[in-house]
Amino acid sequence: MIDEDFTAVDFIQPSELETSVDSESNSAEIIVYPQREELNLDPEFTVKTSTKIRLALEELNCFEVVENQFQHWGITFCNAIALQPSNPAFVLKSTTTVIMAAPKGGHLEINFKYPIHKVCGLITSSRATVLSAYDVEGKKLAETRMNVSPHINSDCLNFPNAQLELEGLNIQKITFDTFDGQLILHHFHVEF
Repeated sequence: MIDEDFTAVDFIQPSELETSVDSESNSAEIIVYPQREELNLDPEFTVKTSTKIRLALEELNCFEVVENQFQHWGITFCNAIALQPSNPAFVLKSTTTVIMAAPKGGHLEINFKYPIHKVCGLITSSRATVLSAYDVEGKKLAETRMNVSPHINSDCLNFPNAQLELEGLNIQKITFDTFDGQLILHHFHVEF
Protein backbone atom coordinates (compact mmCIF):
# COMPACT_ATOMS: atom_id res chain seq x y z
CA MET A 1 0.00 0.00 0.00
CA ILE A 2 1.39 3.39 -0.99
CA ASP A 3 0.99 6.38 1.31
CA GLU A 4 -1.33 8.84 -0.42
CA ASP A 5 0.76 11.78 0.78
CA PHE A 6 3.51 10.94 -1.71
CA THR A 7 3.49 10.18 -5.40
CA ALA A 8 5.08 6.86 -6.28
CA VAL A 9 7.76 6.22 -8.86
CA ASP A 10 8.92 2.87 -10.13
CA PHE A 11 11.65 1.18 -8.15
CA ILE A 12 14.98 1.85 -9.81
CA GLN A 13 17.24 -1.14 -10.09
CA PRO A 14 20.91 -0.48 -9.25
CA SER A 15 21.85 -1.28 -12.85
CA GLU A 16 19.60 1.59 -14.01
CA LEU A 17 20.99 4.10 -11.55
CA GLU A 18 23.78 5.47 -13.71
CA THR A 19 21.40 6.54 -16.47
CA SER A 20 18.13 7.13 -14.65
CA VAL A 21 19.14 9.26 -11.68
CA ASP A 22 21.44 12.12 -12.52
CA SER A 23 21.61 15.26 -10.41
CA GLU A 24 21.67 17.44 -13.54
CA SER A 25 18.71 15.86 -15.31
CA ASN A 26 16.47 14.50 -12.56
CA SER A 27 16.15 15.92 -9.06
CA ALA A 28 12.92 14.05 -8.26
CA GLU A 29 12.65 12.00 -5.12
CA ILE A 30 12.95 8.24 -5.57
CA ILE A 31 10.79 5.94 -3.47
CA VAL A 32 12.83 2.98 -2.26
CA TYR A 33 10.92 -0.22 -1.51
CA PRO A 34 12.09 -2.83 1.00
CA GLN A 35 13.90 -5.86 -0.35
CA ARG A 36 13.71 -9.14 1.51
CA GLU A 37 16.16 -11.20 -0.51
CA GLU A 38 19.89 -10.78 -0.95
CA LEU A 39 20.74 -8.76 -4.03
CA ASN A 40 23.97 -9.23 -5.96
CA LEU A 41 24.89 -5.61 -6.48
CA ASP A 42 27.38 -4.57 -9.12
CA PRO A 43 30.65 -3.64 -7.36
CA GLU A 44 30.72 -0.48 -9.52
CA PHE A 45 27.39 0.66 -8.02
CA THR A 46 27.63 4.24 -6.79
CA VAL A 47 25.05 6.65 -5.51
CA LYS A 48 24.96 9.98 -7.32
CA THR A 49 25.32 13.22 -5.41
CA SER A 50 21.97 14.95 -4.83
CA THR A 51 20.02 11.70 -5.11
CA LYS A 52 16.92 12.11 -2.93
CA ILE A 53 15.10 9.05 -1.66
CA ARG A 54 12.14 8.27 0.57
CA LEU A 55 11.93 4.88 2.23
CA ALA A 56 8.58 3.20 1.55
CA LEU A 57 8.01 2.26 5.18
CA GLU A 58 4.36 1.61 4.38
CA GLU A 59 5.47 -1.48 2.42
CA LEU A 60 6.91 -3.18 5.51
CA ASN A 61 4.90 -5.90 7.23
CA CYS A 62 3.38 -5.16 10.60
CA PHE A 63 5.65 -6.42 13.44
CA GLU A 64 8.52 -7.01 11.01
CA VAL A 65 11.95 -6.46 12.57
CA VAL A 66 13.58 -3.81 10.39
CA GLU A 67 17.30 -4.23 9.77
CA ASN A 68 18.48 -4.88 6.21
CA GLN A 69 15.36 -4.29 4.10
CA PHE A 70 16.90 -1.12 2.61
CA GLN A 71 20.46 -2.41 2.48
CA HIS A 72 20.37 -2.28 -1.34
CA TRP A 73 20.71 1.50 -0.86
CA GLY A 74 23.28 1.12 1.92
CA ILE A 75 20.78 1.86 4.72
CA THR A 76 20.50 -0.40 7.76
CA PHE A 77 18.44 -0.04 10.93
CA CYS A 78 19.22 -1.05 14.50
CA ASN A 79 16.55 -1.49 17.21
CA ALA A 80 13.60 -1.03 14.86
CA ILE A 81 10.27 -2.71 14.26
CA ALA A 82 7.54 -1.89 11.74
CA LEU A 83 4.04 -1.57 13.09
CA GLN A 84 0.68 0.12 12.73
CA PRO A 85 0.21 1.89 16.05
CA SER A 86 -2.81 0.83 18.07
CA ASN A 87 -2.31 3.46 20.76
CA PRO A 88 -4.65 6.30 19.69
CA ALA A 89 -2.08 8.87 20.83
CA PHE A 90 0.33 7.62 18.11
CA VAL A 91 -2.18 7.04 15.30
CA LEU A 92 -1.62 9.22 12.26
CA LYS A 93 -4.27 7.62 10.08
CA SER A 94 -5.50 4.08 9.97
CA THR A 95 -3.20 1.50 8.39
CA THR A 96 -0.14 3.75 8.44
CA THR A 97 2.97 1.61 8.90
CA VAL A 98 5.74 3.30 10.87
CA ILE A 99 9.06 2.40 12.48
CA MET A 100 9.11 2.15 16.26
CA ALA A 101 12.24 1.97 18.37
CA ALA A 102 12.12 -1.56 19.84
CA PRO A 103 12.93 -3.68 21.74
CA LYS A 104 14.91 -0.93 23.50
CA GLY A 105 12.32 1.84 23.72
CA GLY A 106 13.25 5.39 22.81
CA HIS A 107 16.43 4.71 20.78
CA LEU A 108 16.53 4.19 17.00
CA GLU A 109 19.76 3.98 15.00
CA ILE A 110 20.18 4.16 11.22
CA ASN A 111 23.53 3.53 9.49
CA PHE A 112 24.54 4.57 5.98
CA LYS A 113 27.11 2.76 3.83
CA TYR A 114 27.23 5.75 1.50
CA PRO A 115 27.68 9.12 3.23
CA ILE A 116 24.60 11.32 3.17
CA HIS A 117 24.34 15.06 3.58
CA LYS A 118 20.68 15.50 4.53
CA VAL A 119 18.17 13.45 6.51
CA CYS A 120 14.57 14.22 7.40
CA GLY A 121 11.93 12.28 9.29
CA LEU A 122 8.60 12.89 10.94
CA ILE A 123 8.65 11.88 14.62
CA THR A 124 5.71 11.34 16.94
CA SER A 125 6.64 11.10 20.60
CA SER A 126 5.39 11.80 24.10
CA ARG A 127 8.78 13.14 25.20
CA ALA A 128 11.49 15.40 23.80
CA THR A 129 13.31 13.66 20.94
CA VAL A 130 16.86 14.33 19.78
CA LEU A 131 18.12 13.59 16.26
CA SER A 132 21.93 13.30 16.13
CA ALA A 133 24.23 12.77 13.14
CA TYR A 134 27.68 11.13 13.28
CA ASP A 135 30.60 10.64 10.91
CA VAL A 136 32.32 7.33 10.17
CA GLU A 137 34.50 7.69 13.30
CA GLY A 138 31.51 8.27 15.58
CA LYS A 139 32.11 12.01 15.99
CA LYS A 140 28.88 13.97 16.41
CA LEU A 141 28.37 16.29 13.43
CA ALA A 142 25.01 17.89 14.20
CA GLU A 143 21.99 17.67 16.48
CA THR A 144 18.42 18.92 16.50
CA ARG A 145 15.51 18.28 18.80
CA MET A 146 11.76 18.15 19.08
CA ASN A 147 10.67 19.78 22.30
CA VAL A 148 7.51 18.55 23.97
CA SER A 149 5.57 20.37 26.63
CA PRO A 150 6.21 18.91 30.09
CA HIS A 151 2.42 18.94 30.55
CA ILE A 152 1.96 16.15 27.98
CA ASN A 153 1.12 12.85 29.68
CA SER A 154 0.38 9.31 28.61
CA ASP A 155 -3.37 10.02 28.69
CA CYS A 156 -3.01 12.62 25.93
CA LEU A 157 -5.29 12.03 22.92
CA ASN A 158 -2.58 12.79 20.35
CA PHE A 159 1.15 12.99 20.99
CA PRO A 160 2.92 15.85 19.24
CA ASN A 161 4.82 15.26 16.05
CA ALA A 162 7.53 17.23 14.35
CA GLN A 163 9.68 16.99 11.29
CA LEU A 164 13.30 16.67 12.34
CA GLU A 165 15.93 17.50 9.74
CA LEU A 166 19.72 17.64 9.72
CA GLU A 167 22.29 18.58 7.12
CA GLY A 168 26.01 17.92 7.27
CA LEU A 169 28.88 16.46 5.34
CA ASN A 170 29.60 12.73 5.36
CA ILE A 171 26.85 11.60 7.74
CA GLN A 172 27.29 7.85 8.27
CA LYS A 173 24.95 7.28 11.22
CA ILE A 174 21.98 8.97 12.82
CA THR A 175 20.15 8.29 16.06
CA PHE A 176 16.73 9.31 17.33
CA ASP A 177 16.56 9.36 21.12
CA THR A 178 13.49 9.91 23.25
CA PHE A 179 14.24 9.86 26.94
CA ASP A 180 11.72 7.97 29.10
CA GLY A 181 9.31 7.53 26.23
CA GLN A 182 8.54 5.88 22.92
CA LEU A 183 8.93 7.29 19.44
CA ILE A 184 7.71 6.43 15.98
CA LEU A 185 9.32 7.46 12.70
CA HIS A 186 7.47 7.97 9.44
CA HIS A 187 8.02 9.87 6.17
CA PHE A 188 11.78 9.23 6.23
CA HIS A 189 13.88 10.95 3.55
CA VAL A 190 17.60 10.90 2.76
CA GLU A 191 19.73 12.92 0.35
CA PHE A 192 23.15 11.68 -0.75
